[in-house]
Amino acid sequence: MSAPPLLRAIALARRYGPAGASVGASVGASVGASVDALVETSLAIEVGEIVAIVGANGSGKSTLLRALADVVHGPGASGAVELDGRRLSRAEAARVRAFVPQRPDVAAEFTAREVVELGRFARGADDDAVARSLAAVGLAARADRPMHVLSGGERQRVAVARALAQIDGASRPVLLLDEPFGGIDPAEVARIVMTLRSFASRGAVVLSLHDPGLARQVATRAIVLAGGCVVADGPTRETLTTTVLSAAYGHPMIESAGWLAPDLEAGGTLRS
Repeated sequence: MSAPPLLRAIALARRYGPAGASVGASVGASVGASVDALVETSLAIEVGEIVAIVGANGSGKSTLLRALADVVHGPGASGAVELDGRRLSRAEAARVRAFVPQRPDVAAEFTAREVVELGRFARGADDDAVARSLAAVGLAARADRPMHVLSGGERQRVAVARALAQIDGASRPVLLLDEPFGGIDPAEVARIVMTLRSFASRGAVVLSLHDPGLARQVATRAIVLAGGCVVADGPTRETLTTTVLSAAYGHPMIESAGWLAPDLEAGGTLRS
């Protein structure tokens, strides 16, 4: 019998509004209306994959990541997530799965090292794991600086390091990242990408990205969302085509020298 996938989503769905008011609020939703932020979605992710979730603002990228991280609960949430074929308790899952939200909220008085040490809550203190994680994002030399003196990009890298430290020691870890490269310089993006590739050799990485060109460079697989639905899923270069992306973004996309970008000469938008 074949082994189960490392990460399996089973009929994940998230509805915001009156029926699921405690789950969250949907941007742009009219008062009294309910919004399907994520329509019933099932998928399987294997060891070795780096999966990019791509789509327009409001397409459900963050919602899908938060659902995979099992951090959204309430009457509007349904479905299940399995890790290595099991539905784990939150404490068990924290030892093998880590999530970096789009805007990490960290108290300014902590140093970078102290923030990363917080990631060891599920596995116990480990100075070596903390040091490895800080080095992986290029912050070893800034480890003892307070968070409030770090740039926005450096704080984002601290959040990635905290997640890496959290699952350091897991044999088949899962790393979930929501827009992890915001405000990060190109050289450090390259460093983190190398870290993610090394990480994926023994686990899996799922990240949301606004830039489909960057997704092509980083990921082995792409999932394209539109209106809370998966509209394409497959190998990155076969999936992130101008045809698929033009429909998903509601605006013509062009390809130049292998890079994808909006057609700035098209004017207006295809979206109604």
